[in-house]
Parts: sequence; C-alpha cells; structure tokens
Amino acid sequence: MVNRVAIAQLCSTSNKLSNLQQISHCASKAKEAGASLLCLPECFGFMADEKHRTVDHAEILNDDDETAASSILFRGLQDIAREHGLWISGGGMHEAGAPANVPSGTARVYNTHIIMDDAGSVVAKYRKVHLFDVSVPEKNVNLKESASTAPGDCGVVVCDSPVGRLGLTTCYDVRFPEQFIKMRELGAQVLLVPSAFTVPTGDAHWHVLLRARAIEQQCYLLAAAQVGKHNGKRTSYGHSLAVDPWGKVLVDAGGNAEDENSQSLVPSIVTCEIDLNYLDSVRKNMPIDLHRSQAEPYL
Repeated sequence: MVNRVAIAQLCSTSNKLSNLQQISHCASKAKEAGASLLCLPECFGFMADEKHRTVDHAEILNDDDETAASSILFRGLQDIAREHGLWISGGGMHEAGAPANVPSGTARVYNTHIIMDDAGSVVAKYRKVHLFDVSVPEKNVNLKESASTAPGDCGVVVCDSPVGRLGLTTCYDVRFPEQFIKMRELGAQVLLVPSAFTVPTGDAHWHVLLRARAIEQQCYLLAAAQVGKHNGKRTSYGHSLAVDPWGKVLVDAGGNAEDENSQSLVPSIVTCEIDLNYLDSVRKNMPIDLHRSQAEPYL
C-alpha cells in the first residue's frame, strides 16, 4: 500500500489568522499533489514572543459550541481539513486547562499534537511529555518551556490513518528513544515529530536524531518544522523532512534560518510516498523486534 503525504514548513507568528492562511495554502498544494495527510509543525498556529501571551491565547480543543468564538485555530483547522479533504497532523497547539505551575500558581497550557480526519473530527490527541528546559548562560540561551507549559498526561499515543498507523510525538521528545520504542510496540508505522528546533541544536542534532529514531524503530518518520525569524526572540532551524525505515532522507525542505528574508521561503511543502510494503520488507530482513524480545530484559 502506497500513500502520499505532505510535510509543511512554516514561519508562524502571533497572528492566528495569518498563520491559518499559510496553512490553507499548504493544504491546497498538498491536495494538488495527491496527498492524503498534511503534517504541520509545532506551534503552527501561534508563536508568541512572551510566555503570558501563550497562556492568554490558548484554546479549548473540542466541538463545544460554547467555545467556538475563542477557538479560532481549532475551528480554522477543521474548516481546512473539510475544504481540502485532508487528514491533518496539527503538530502543536496551546491547549487551555493545564494544571498551574506549583508552587507559583502561574497558569499553564498543554502543548498538544492532534490528528484530525478529513471531516474535521479529532482522531487522536497527544500532550507533549518532555519539555524543553535548557540554560546555557555563556551563549545567552535560557529557554524554559515548563514555565508556561505543563507536561502531558496522555502517555504514548498511536492511531490509525489512511497512510498507516501513526505514532505521535512533539519536538524535544525526539531525544527520548524509550517513547519511540513503546510506539513501535503499539504498532506504529509512521512516526510524527513536528518541531520548532532552535538553530544551534538543529544544526548539531536534527538530522542525526531523526534518522536514528527511524532506523531504530524501522518506521517512516515525518518531521514538519518551523523555519526563520518569528519575532525578536525566536528563530527556528527549518529542514522539514521525511526519513524512510532504512534511514534514508527522502525529502528535505532546507533551511535558511539566519537569513532575515527567510519568511519568503514559507509557507511551503515537500511530499513523499509512504510504502508499507517496503516497511514490511525492511522489518522482515532485519527482525529487530524478534531480537529484542529474545534478549534479556534491560528496559
């Protein structure tokens, strides 16, 4: 079984309507290319320059009519899915209702990855577990995602889709292979790693980590990415890409993250085919699962 997927590359800002226009453009191109799934990066609908704005603009991700007016992104994504007849991987939305930060009592959100079908219904929801808290004083880097985001409570999430069984993660999760092993055990065939990688970490680790996770789990891996300068405080690495179960990079959207004009490169998509027969052959020829089950317990 072969299916085409589209992987978006965006430079999202704090303007939700503008971001939705970019997504609609990508959806149109994806449909023209014959894709059945469109993958969007982390923070595809809102990239704030201040933590409190992330919390203030969080949405309730359900079909309740009472929340419609305040759920601009969620409703917009539903409309795009229906209009273009696409499944959508919404790689990271700020979801309201997370527990406050203890002991400060500061309000927080969930960083939520949703899978939406072509009728606009939510098929699966994963709340990011591993939060990016990194401080490198000598390089003036101080990022603390946990200040405005609570760790997820959904555990490992997989779901069926037209392109295969999906395993849901978000960005920093890629550094924790245990999560990917569990997704494979639950039948994942296509791993999703929507991201907004920083430039230094992207340049050093992006391709290596993604190829490693695909090779280890013998899965396709789709990584939609943010690129370029979002605001005065945030720049992303780019390089939306797809990796096959043998570790080959099938497509790479490239990156121009430090260029002031990088927004001229987006929105854009790259496309590739998911061939589950090829995936099965890779697993048959190198039966890692069998070898793991025969080994002494070590996890």
